[in-house]
Amino acid sequence: MARQKFEIKKHVMTGISYMIPIIVCGGILSALAKGFGGYDIGSAVEAGATPFTNLNPFTWIGFWWGVNKLGSIAMDFAVAVMTAGVAYSIAGRPGIVPGVVIGYCSSQSKAGFLGGLLMAFIIGYFVNWIKTWKLPKWCEGLKPVMFIPVLSTLVCGMIFLCVFSIPLAYIMNVFQQWIISLNGGAKAVIGGVIGACMGFDLGGPVNKTASMAANALGADGIYGPMAAKIIGGMTPPIGIFLAALIKKKKFSKVELETAKTAFPMGLCFITEGVLPFAAADPVRVIPSCMIGSAIAGAIAVGMGCESAAGHGGIFVVPMMTQPIWFLVALAVGSAVTGIIYAAIKKPPQEETDEKEEELDIDLDIQIQ
Repeated sequence: MARQKFEIKKHVMTGISYMIPIIVCGGILSALAKGFGGYDIGSAVEAGATPFTNLNPFTWIGFWWGVNKLGSIAMDFAVAVMTAGVAYSIAGRPGIVPGVVIGYCSSQSKAGFLGGLLMAFIIGYFVNWIKTWKLPKWCEGLKPVMFIPVLSTLVCGMIFLCVFSIPLAYIMNVFQQWIISLNGGAKAVIGGVIGACMGFDLGGPVNKTASMAANALGADGIYGPMAAKIIGGMTPPIGIFLAALIKKKKFSKVELETAKTAFPMGLCFITEGVLPFAAADPVRVIPSCMIGSAIAGAIAVGMGCESAAGHGGIFVVPMMTQPIWFLVALAVGSAVTGIIYAAIKKPPQEETDEKEEELDIDLDIQIQ
């Protein structure tokens, strides 16, 4: 049992090691774009025949729109890279193709990192099973480049679409309607619920459902939930950064560096800065983020904070009603997340200097 637990953790950490650079890259690029181009830079260029048809990258707005687009694309592939990394750790190179495809599908369907992580293990063990098949000698060379990627992507992909995506869509629709129905009650309640949802799966289905519920209420001129959505997404990355400051010895060198990049991401409302920590330690990270985000959302909305803008993070605070209370709520919620996680996080295991095997292309195609 202990060995099996160690193997699972090793696979997860491998996926996280590949995901961290793309999260940092995407987050920093998006933060720079919003800082220099404005909080709404993502909508500054209208799409034509392609998203880039009307782009002039030699203008100030066009340049930063392009930078933001690069950051957004990087973030879109974060879950796919993690899924492929975990599947690779389990099954080797044959796990990369289905991992990338199904991980990206998980991201696009809003199943988030939890869906991608679950599918990574299904993919890995399914690929290992295919490897045991005895095929005629003439088609053994086709196994790694045709049979395994095609069959594993087809089977595991349809498992995801048939078993997880359909019921997930139904459940999230009901959940969204419930959140909207809370608007008739105390403001602090809906603020706390939306905040907790934003901190739950950090870009996954619950997070996106709460976000869409806030957007729906915003479209009707009810802007308090929009403030809860923003603060609920900002609190987790800032809270993890504070936890790293409070208890540095509980964080590895890589975690400390990742936590540093989480801070500007949090300020820019990029909740995905927490994903490397949540994927590695979901039992402790997720409750810490939920509690802090719930408190922040309850304080902000309860004290009358409203935001007509649905995105932008710290850059839209001056346009909010009661901006001082928003900043107070953000500080309190982030501190709560940071203190809780610093208290319950386990110290890192001794770091090793083992270098990961370099990925190389070695296609063994035999035609007889």
